[in-house]
Amino acid sequence: MKRFDALKKVVHLFNETPCCVTVGAVWVEWDTLRPADQSFHLKTLGSGSSVGLGMAMAIPNRKVGILDGDGAVTMNINGLVTTGRVRPKNLIHMVFDNKIYESSGSIPTATAYNVDLIKVALGVGIKSARRVNTIESFVDAVENAFKTDGPHFILAEVEPVGAGAPAAALMAPTQSASTTSRASIASCATWRRSKAARSMKTRST
Repeated sequence: MKRFDALKKVVHLFNETPCCVTVGAVWVEWDTLRPADQSFHLKTLGSGSSVGLGMAMAIPNRKVGILDGDGAVTMNINGLVTTGRVRPKNLIHMVFDNKIYESSGSIPTATAYNVDLIKVALGVGIKSARRVNTIESFVDAVENAFKTDGPHFILAEVEPVGAGAPAAALMAPTQSASTTSRASIASCATWRRSKAARSMKTRST
């Protein structure tokens, strides 16, 4: 399932619903479909579960959406833990699981190994936790979340962004920057090792 195709099928359901959108390609795709004041672009990876929870608690009579990623969620498990304790009925937390950090070099996330976020959600007390891997099941899960009390945790298994996706043009510079950053770190490490070696040589002579 492609994330952008899935989002296209549910965007109309959100209408005036405030949504917290995680860092990365999902923001580009969501903003393409819904360039609205009700979409809040988060700047810190992992903050979606906490910021969305706070928003849901502040406006309990309105549905609140979170568009998140598997990497982001695992960076802030405490957000899920608190959601399971507070249990806001109006929260819809959608996590798009592609098993990589898509915006930073496609490094595998914890879900690529042995982490099951559905089991995590259920384990912390989020009773409505559902895994979907087709557009039809995703639409059904989101429609159900709007009709029933939550909190709802929807884990959508999706493909990584490809060259034809709306976010691809912005992803390429990001990945290049990531590569440059890693090269800079490696150069710094090499310089420090060389400096240490020179220092040792000086002391020995």
